[in-house]
Amino acid sequence: MSTIVKFLIFMSIGAFLFWLAYRGHDFGRIFVAITEIRWGWVVLAVVLSVASHYSRALRWGLLLEPFGYRPRRLNLFFAVMIMYLANMAIPRSGEVARCGILTKYECIKFSRSLGTVVTERIADVIVFAVVAAVVFATQLDVVGRVLDNNPSVMAYWQSFENHIVLIVLAGIALVVLGFLLLRTAVRRNWFGLGDRLRKALHNLKDGMLTIAGLKKRWQFVFHSLFINFVYFFTIYLFFKAFPFTEHLGAMVALTVFVLGTFGVIVPSPGGIGTWHFIVIEVLALYGVVRDPDGGAYALVTHGMQDLLFAVVGMIAMVVMPFFNNNYQPLIPNETSPHIKEDN
Repeated sequence: MSTIVKFLIFMSIGAFLFWLAYRGHDFGRIFVAITEIRWGWVVLAVVLSVASHYSRALRWGLLLEPFGYRPRRLNLFFAVMIMYLANMAIPRSGEVARCGILTKYECIKFSRSLGTVVTERIADVIVFAVVAAVVFATQLDVVGRVLDNNPSVMAYWQSFENHIVLIVLAGIALVVLGFLLLRTAVRRNWFGLGDRLRKALHNLKDGMLTIAGLKKRWQFVFHSLFINFVYFFTIYLFFKAFPFTEHLGAMVALTVFVLGTFGVIVPSPGGIGTWHFIVIEVLALYGVVRDPDGGAYALVTHGMQDLLFAVVGMIAMVVMPFFNNNYQPLIPNETSPHIKEDN
């Protein structure tokens, strides 16, 4: 499937979900509510967001150090911002894009870079799981009311539960079939697949085990905590940007952060539609009117983040070729004790 076709499909999904989230809303009233925004809080939230993305770049650099790589910090940051830009077009494509960028400009092996990205995601999942556990333990009634107030969502999950056995069996069958096909392809080395897969898995394993070789583990922990803290704190800062949400506290922001993250998991560009729907519903449980106030908050918060990704991501794409003109990256000999030489 071509990139353009994928883009059109995911954008159509996003547009449909956005329509579902905002059907029945009066955009005239929403735009009036937006005029009440206090831009100082928005600017602060955007600045902190940029800081968190730079922190993500630095954390990525820490994971590459055990291999002897010393990529430019701006190259790491540009790659991260291009990742977000790519994800806005095709969900999950950004991780591949940023690894490809480092391969191009820093001569870092793609599979090895991808392994460090997997390590990053594992760290993020661990931090998020702890935060989510706190929210579900303290705000369980809110989660329940979100479901109770949306019978269609409840009906979907009940339908899912009624067919859970068939779904699980079908999933197992697909996994087994895929495994058998892959094993046959590897054993017979179709199209050199066996050699490529073994080399890729070797590099991927090295990437995931980089934490063992980290000399700056506390920096890695700090960046992991800081990145997730800023995600939550920007939601809180956007509360302060509107008169109708300024009374909401940090725990509400944490709840929006956790439940909104589940909306981003849905394969739509940047969680468009699903994130808006969840945020509007959660805010309604804390007394924020869905239309126009909740709709305005979700639209501005999500929109400013997307605008940041679009602007900085496109700037990065334009600047990187000039920034790296005549740049010769340091290519390590890969003699680190926990890394084996590729054959």
